[in-house]
Amino acid sequence: MNEKILLADDEEGIRKVLSISLADSGYEVLTAENGQRAFEIFQEHRPPIVLSDIKMPVMDGLELLKKIKEVSPDTEVIMISGHGDIDVAIQSLKYEAADFIVKPVNPESLEVALKRAIEKISMRRKIRDYTENLEQLVREKSEKLIETERLAAQRYQQLFDEVPCYIAVLDQELRLTAINRRFKEDFGDAIGSYCFETYKARPAQCPDCPVTQTFQDGQSHYSEGVVTSVSGEQHNVLIWTAPIYNAACEITQVMEMSTDVTQVRKLQSHLSSLGLLIGSISHSIKGLLTGLDGGMYLLNAGFARENEAQITEGWETVKLIVSRIRKMILDILYYAKEREVNWEKVDVLSFANDVAAAVELKIAGCGIEFVKNFDSSLGTTELDAGIVHSALINILENAMDACIEDKTKTSHKIVFGAKQDEEHVIFEISDNGIGMDKETKEKLFTLFFSSKGQKGTGLGLFISDKIIRQHGGSVTVNSEPGQGTRFVIKIPL
Repeated sequence: MNEKILLADDEEGIRKVLSISLADSGYEVLTAENGQRAFEIFQEHRPPIVLSDIKMPVMDGLELLKKIKEVSPDTEVIMISGHGDIDVAIQSLKYEAADFIVKPVNPESLEVALKRAIEKISMRRKIRDYTENLEQLVREKSEKLIETERLAAQRYQQLFDEVPCYIAVLDQELRLTAINRRFKEDFGDAIGSYCFETYKARPAQCPDCPVTQTFQDGQSHYSEGVVTSVSGEQHNVLIWTAPIYNAACEITQVMEMSTDVTQVRKLQSHLSSLGLLIGSISHSIKGLLTGLDGGMYLLNAGFARENEAQITEGWETVKLIVSRIRKMILDILYYAKEREVNWEKVDVLSFANDVAAAVELKIAGCGIEFVKNFDSSLGTTELDAGIVHSALINILENAMDACIEDKTKTSHKIVFGAKQDEEHVIFEISDNGIGMDKETKEKLFTLFFSSKGQKGTGLGLFISDKIIRQHGGSVTVNSEPGQGTRFVIKIPL
């Protein structure tokens, strides 16, 4: 392997143990006792992978991450966090940390994180080699253009059309003078247009434009960005430029090659989300196990004292915790596996009654009034009954939790309504519970966001919103603190 890796940790014991483990795995290990020393070593040796503790004297891990990314964006930095540093660890992902692992460092977790980093480095090298080889190939074809204009022009266009990336040739005003078939398919026939208008609908050229830089110094330049196709779809692209010379060795045009790496970035995002999911779930499970221990204690004490009330209380606690564990597992399974919508014709009124029946007793058991307001003229529609059922249950249980949390009112009510207009089936779920402030509403459907502390994983409403959007529908929320909340779920007929 012989990859260099820089290990920064203020604890000598951890440095020694991890250094031995990494060396046994084939890495050349450099070590530093604080962030400042680590950055000095990094500037001298430029290792492709850095493993850094978050809390260190002189310069902490987060500042080290920022400095490394400023001078070397491609370096993969893996953060090591204590249990109390989880928020900082998550923040490090915003600064493009490759991953984070939790102390005490599990060898398997470290191996997985390093494997991901090496795969990303390898992929980046392959893409660079590929585009460099492509640049050389285009240069050779351009030289033949001088010898045989008609034949070379034909081959030039053929090369453009067959290359599996976007290729465009630009003049000094940044106008498109030639584009390949792949470019036309996603961005239209934009010959004569400015590249910044076509790619990003900007009124002026992009800052640090690699094409402009190539015109200025004659060198190839690299950048990464997000572009928008004519269909409105966004693509993450790696961009390389190459100068095109005339017979007098003057740069007259620049070729821009953009490789679509959207799937790679999605995979990176999914892997990061998976790390966050594991951390979030571990905290939630810990809280649920504590509650389960409490229920079992009440049961045991009730049986020992023959106290029926205590037995009942303990059993109800155990049932509540088991239901939360079940819901968490179902949410995790849905998040972890993408599934196609299983369309089926559904009688909307019967479906709404089935959803209500699933939660009615549970809501009533919490002392909350449950009102059904279904339009008797509801017809039929096509949807995936199983997952939409789960989505509505998630929102109804969220309403129940909001009522339970509210201690300012003497009575609470949840209203579950169903109706339809010419284009949509509309479900409405309203409660007079605790309500939400503006910040909570804005983050309500964000992955891993939860206002319930250890009682929530931040998956339920995220999944509900995802299910409704899979059906081409929408979820809107109106809420004020102390005034309750109203969800409106629209699904196209």
